[in-house]
Amino acid sequence: MGREIEIATQDGGKGRTFRAVCLATVEADTLWEGGLTDTEDMRPVWASFVSSEAQLKPFAVNLLSGRKANFVKDTNGYQRRKDEKLNVLRSAGYQSVWQRELEGSSLTLFLPDLFQMDPGMVDPKGAAFVVMPTQEWANSQQIEVGPIARHVYKLLPDGLKTGDDAISMETLASLVPMAFLFCTYLDRRTRCPLVSDGRFYLQLLISCLGDGLASWPNGNAHAYYTQPFGLHNKGFYSYGVEEVGLVKPIAFKASHTDIETMLARQVALFFETTRGR
Repeated sequence: MGREIEIATQDGGKGRTFRAVCLATVEADTLWEGGLTDTEDMRPVWASFVSSEAQLKPFAVNLLSGRKANFVKDTNGYQRRKDEKLNVLRSAGYQSVWQRELEGSSLTLFLPDLFQMDPGMVDPKGAAFVVMPTQEWANSQQIEVGPIARHVYKLLPDGLKTGDDAISMETLASLVPMAFLFCTYLDRRTRCPLVSDGRFYLQLLISCLGDGLASWPNGNAHAYYTQPFGLHNKGFYSYGVEEVGLVKPIAFKASHTDIETMLARQVALFFETTRGR
């Protein structure tokens, strides 16, 4: 599991090379300024590495100082252009989380503004965030998912109830914990009130995934056909996150005008369909 990655301390000549294994990455280029630059380097918003402590410490120092890390090429699989180098911008303000085990050490880097539940202020330009809890957290939530899933299933257009990409009741039920967390993130980033009801939370999440305000990762940016539900080609990619025990992430980005329009529509639909129930 993971991809080998290395940093050479000098370009040519003598120098040390520090190696680690990159277990997982998340890219969300349209959610932050550093990702919008036309570059051939991967600029993750979240990344996890493991190695021996003797290797990982200097690897981290060099990576956070702006040195580019090179992925060791995998000749057995397809690689995107950005799968060759990884770049962590010094000015981006990455937060580091270290864990030390008997087998070695792990380092997780992430942009706190995108992953913190409460950023502390409402950005006047809009809201942008990534929801990616642990699978353990999602499984531990004690929520009665049946009524929530049934409410949203009734609202799905017929085209999303049949076919290869149909959204089943089971899928909706599995998304309920994510819907609660998604709406918590959104609530902290807008001044608009949200209806305090689990049915509304899932309705809102499915609406955002359908309209393109939210997206799952790994859409095909060059597809010439209709994408599956929830994939919107916004430079949002993940690698290895489910293998390390995390839920497949959801990214969100919208202006306050778009958020207000979406909320007004969904609130009206919710009360029309529930009628006080």
